[in-house]
Amino acid sequence: MNENTHPYTPQDLERLRALTATWDTLESGIPYKQLVDYHSYNAYGSYSLSNEEWDNREMIFNFKNNSELTDPISHRQAMEKAIALFTRLLNDTFGECLPMLTLACIPASTAEKTRARFEEFAQLVAQDTGMTNAYEHIHVVADQDPEHLGDSHLPQYAFDADFFNGRLVLLFDDIMATGGSMGKFAGRLQETGALVAAAVVLGKTVRKPTAE
Repeated sequence: MNENTHPYTPQDLERLRALTATWDTLESGIPYKQLVDYHSYNAYGSYSLSNEEWDNREMIFNFKNNSELTDPISHRQAMEKAIALFTRLLNDTFGECLPMLTLACIPASTAEKTRARFEEFAQLVAQDTGMTNAYEHIHVVADQDPEHLGDSHLPQYAFDADFFNGRLVLLFDDIMATGGSMGKFAGRLQETGALVAAAVVLGKTVRKPTAE
């Protein structure tokens, strides 16, 4: 049997979906969970955040690692915190089923940002959980200006279809607003024959009412 051939079936997918029965779902029906809330700052108003909420904002900013304002130490600390939160959720949810899953991080707007953000992260998470790492099998083939990327738009990707065909995939992204881009990415991945079991996002955008 080819090493890229996997005997997973829709029944296996349903088995994993049952483990995420309490999670929210995307419009496509894929279960998802955020590790923390990301409180979006409204420039036209002001509100106070708790220390934890500010810490979560800073963690996500430093995890994204796409600014000269993020130093290597801050990025590593943010990555280590994200890994701890992520692996705890995965172990609590999937347990002994984790080795069935393949981790696919949704690329950033450029190949360089994707490398800086996800290459080591994906390697360490896969090492800690027993999941298969799909990082080398998703390629950004045309960079995009992030200012022109809406929540439902994506850079141009190429997938190793032979690798993904028949795999049970867990998606990961750093931040989500409406879930449109995650749903679209999942749809493209499913076209390769992948079975997308669930998705996890580091932070989901929420808004507090502005102060009167």
